[in-house]
Amino acid sequence: MNIAVLIKQVPVSNDVSVDPKTHALVRASSEGMINPSDLNAIEAALVLKEQTEGKVVVFTMGPQDAEKALRDAMALGCDESCLLTDRVFAGGDTIATAKVLAEGIRKYGTFDLIMGGALSADGATGQVGAMVAEYLDIPHITEIQSVCYDPEEADKIIAVKKFQGMEYKIKAVLPALVSVNFGSNEPRLATLRSKRAAKSKPLTIYINAELAMDESQTGLYGSPTIVTDSFEPEQERRAELLTGTPRELAEKLKELIDTEKGKE
Repeated sequence: MNIAVLIKQVPVSNDVSVDPKTHALVRASSEGMINPSDLNAIEAALVLKEQTEGKVVVFTMGPQDAEKALRDAMALGCDESCLLTDRVFAGGDTIATAKVLAEGIRKYGTFDLIMGGALSADGATGQVGAMVAEYLDIPHITEIQSVCYDPEEADKIIAVKKFQGMEYKIKAVLPALVSVNFGSNEPRLATLRSKRAAKSKPLTIYINAELAMDESQTGLYGSPTIVTDSFEPEQERRAELLTGTPRELAEKLKELIDTEKGKE
């Protein structure tokens, strides 16, 4: 089974800046790491790879420094990687991003299964995976806990999904896409030997010259959703110590609530 895994490089901390014109995050201002739920997707993909003797190729869209996240993924056991990078891709919303990822996957080769994290730590929209599946015209199952493969039904996978206290087993015909929940498994750790090996594993870079996408359909120009403003909310907090009997405390608390309501 050949598996593609979609990952995203997210800021290590909240110490990021915002472009005053585009209102997009300036990711170069913060150190990056692999999005946490993408690590769960990588682990699930590697388990399937071990069962089916396939290969795992990891994809990401981002600036040149996103190569670090790809090398980190290959250090965990992924066989190959692909970086989709071009200035015309920058600032794209989930729709524009999904278009580029889908086109990159199409150009790279044929995959039986595409996997990714259910939510990103910075945006948390949960949209990109499903959109990629739509652009590739394949079935998808979102926010799964696990996925299994039966050799007797080699054209299908079974995903386990939890919803409103119930557990569902959903079967999908391959090729398909699944997004994996954060914490659904225990991601393996890289070793010094695997980190060294990752340096020599194949890393393909596609710019828009290779993908030949209409620039009006990518990046900021290809994004139907646009951030018009961004700001840091003002927080006003104050503490007041109340003393007295239970009845007196209740009366004081009611008086405070009524006062705050009167300010609205």
